[in-house]
Amino acid sequence: MRFLSLVLLMTTLLLTVSAVPVLATEEYSPGTIDIARKLLCPVCSGETVADSQSGTARAMREAIEQKVQAGESEQQILDFFVARYGESILTDPPKSGFVLTLWWLPVLVVLVGALAVGLYLRERTRMEPVAAANSHNAEDAELEAIADEVLSGRRAQRSAGTSIERGEGLASP
Repeated sequence: MRFLSLVLLMTTLLLTVSAVPVLATEEYSPGTIDIARKLLCPVCSGETVADSQSGTARAMREAIEQKVQAGESEQQILDFFVARYGESILTDPPKSGFVLTLWWLPVLVVLVGALAVGLYLRERTRMEPVAAANSHNAEDAELEAIADEVLSGRRAQRSAGTSIERGEGLASP
């Protein structure tokens, strides 16, 4: 038990000491960090310049820090990086042009789909009573035809039976 405690203590100390140099070497002003969070790292996928540990992100943080110390505004610094890397460098790109279309396209698709489903259901509810009436009429007509056939067969049998009783249907030898 004592050995396990010693191993855990050593592991904790080792991890703490190895993390300290990374945190101590990157001291930036809060303004630099705020701006770095608004820029995506051009090397790392999905990471901001503030979170990335790549050399490019470090160089960008240094450039941001120098510009903040020189008194440039946040918008001027962001414009500098947009001019250099394009609007894709921003974590929140302006919603205009094609990007605006991308924002509204899902909403439009949902609305068109809802309209199509609504029209389909409306037509279907209109058709059901007519279809039900038509199916009853078709069934009724079929039943009437069967009834006529059966009744006409009985009539034929009756008329044949009466003619036989009278001797009309028999051939004489």
